[in-house]
Amino acid sequence: MRHRFSSVLVLFTAVFAAPALAETRAYDWLTIGEKSGELIVEEGEAGALSYRFSFNDRGRGPEIEATYRLDAAGVPTSIEITGKNYRKGDAAETFTLEDGVAKWKSGPTEGESRIEEPALYRIIGAGSPEHTAILARALLADADGRMPTLPAGELSIAAVETAEFKGPGGPVTATLYGLTAASPYPDYIWLDQDRKLFGADFGWFAIAPAGMADAMTIMKARQDAARTARIEELSASFAEDAGGLVVIRGAKLFDSLTGETHAQSTVFVQDGVISAVYDKTLKAPDDAKVIDGRGKTLLPALWDMHAHIGADDYFSYIAAGVLNVRDMANDPDYLIRLRADTAAGKIAAPDVWPMGFIDKRSPFAAPTGMLADDLDEALQFVEWYAQRGFRGVKLYSSIEPEWVAPIAEAAHARGLMVLGHIPAGMVAEEAIRAGYDEITHINMLFLNFAAGGIEGGAKKIDTRTPQRFIVPIREGGELDPEGAEFTALLELMKERGVAHDPTYTIFQDMFLNEPGEYLTNAVRFADNLPEAARTGLIAGESFNKGLEAEGRATSDAAKAIVKKLHEEGVRILPGTDSSYAGFVLLRDLELLADAGIPSNEVLQLATIESARHLNLDQSLGSVTPGKKAHLILVDGDPTTDLQDLLKVERVMKDTSLYRPADIHAAFGIEPF
Repeated sequence: MRHRFSSVLVLFTAVFAAPALAETRAYDWLTIGEKSGELIVEEGEAGALSYRFSFNDRGRGPEIEATYRLDAAGVPTSIEITGKNYRKGDAAETFTLEDGVAKWKSGPTEGESRIEEPALYRIIGAGSPEHTAILARALLADADGRMPTLPAGELSIAAVETAEFKGPGGPVTATLYGLTAASPYPDYIWLDQDRKLFGADFGWFAIAPAGMADAMTIMKARQDAARTARIEELSASFAEDAGGLVVIRGAKLFDSLTGETHAQSTVFVQDGVISAVYDKTLKAPDDAKVIDGRGKTLLPALWDMHAHIGADDYFSYIAAGVLNVRDMANDPDYLIRLRADTAAGKIAAPDVWPMGFIDKRSPFAAPTGMLADDLDEALQFVEWYAQRGFRGVKLYSSIEPEWVAPIAEAAHARGLMVLGHIPAGMVAEEAIRAGYDEITHINMLFLNFAAGGIEGGAKKIDTRTPQRFIVPIREGGELDPEGAEFTALLELMKERGVAHDPTYTIFQDMFLNEPGEYLTNAVRFADNLPEAARTGLIAGESFNKGLEAEGRATSDAAKAIVKKLHEEGVRILPGTDSSYAGFVLLRDLELLADAGIPSNEVLQLATIESARHLNLDQSLGSVTPGKKAHLILVDGDPTTDLQDLLKVERVMKDTSLYRPADIHAAFGIEPF
């Protein structure tokens, strides 16, 4: 579900009013290299500019029109946006700057500020890459390339490199710029020789001048190289050598194998491997590096079992003590490179355990992984993933139902698990019988019973579209977790050993969405972020619009389902499927506890049970001699209060030590 474009939306702004046309520019929005939308920019006289921007992402995607006025320095003084946001909610947003007073409104969020110097407005709701280009031009025109931003913060720009591209009318020269706000990571944008938008890569998505999709190969490679160089620099600055003998003394010790906590411990680590564990405090040898754990709790590192990892996530995970990540859909070549770079110690990132993503090529295909035209090609993809060490295959919504059993048979023959979305025209019960080892997303369980179940038309819901979100919101509250229908599905899951990855936090977000309020998954950490970053965590209109009461009922039903599955022995796998993934994983654990799972058992799910699910429990998941030193030291006791997981003090990953406080400081995050 995650889309990389969301992480840069906060930089985008828009403006509209039909200007007298002086120039029209057209761009193609690309999803894994194929056109899926467009941006049309019209520049008029006297600083007038407008654009139309839309794209289709599995039935989602913005549809906006924007107009603005720019002053002589290119700074927006008037912005108006209308249309629909990514989730098809109202995207209306306005900004004005008159007589030194700036005013803005986006849904229920509004503000006003008197400014003493030029400032750039950063959009709260839906936007477009064109606004990033507007910001970049204004910064380039500024004397020092740095300006304050509204509602808060500041933004600076730096040129990275210039390249030449082959255009339909001849060569085009464009420059890559990095725009830096509170984070040490820049957001990247390409401007042509006239400082007009040329393009940008956003991971799964990209934008390029109309008809110039081939330019993305160069743009992406240059952006990736710039980002990688910055990551390597930061990784070296954050890591502390933990080779040789390290001793952690005096901490409480959470034993994930039993769920119990020992009052004190001494843990020895030799060259990145746990060598000895004692349930008492011992004197450390003179040649050891000693870490004082008194008043703290030592735990095995956490797992995120539903991620779509990107460079923005690496340090967020490290600082949260999430050192193992199951990636559920991504560019396969990127995952292979990331694993190699991490293993070689070039970058600080979690260890990634990838699932091989397969969907059928269609207008609703997911924007990543491998897309098959037929079953034979899908089976070839299974072999490709098996040969490259992927842990399983994730199927998606456009897969033909009759493909599932042969894909599952081929995957199981290679030792791969099978999981994912339930393909359109199928329900969870049928997918399990066809070979699914795990059901991904709690909405897929609700859809098993929607519209009266299999007999009533559940299979007629086009789950390739946002109906897979809307129908559970509308009907999920009617499901009785103690009733015969759900019990039958539960018994089938138990019989077949099927696990469930509910991505619980993002669906509680969806069920309980309140425009103008922080997203549910962000309430614990939003106020600690730089003020400028918080606007990106404010909810807009979403799929529960007009279904707020039904959404609350579905939220309650989801809590009961998660608790019931856990109590009956179905393995629940914590996972985020979200930006700010490290923080969100901690919130996910808290919400699992709110659903009724005891805190110590929640911690077991996020440690040893996740390792067991991937058959990695012989080397990970507990503080046990012989296992890798993936350890976190928490200031507090998360077995009694899971919110203490926000206070990770030290992180040990193999032969490297990290101080989360140092990482947070670099990203402008206040201590918890």
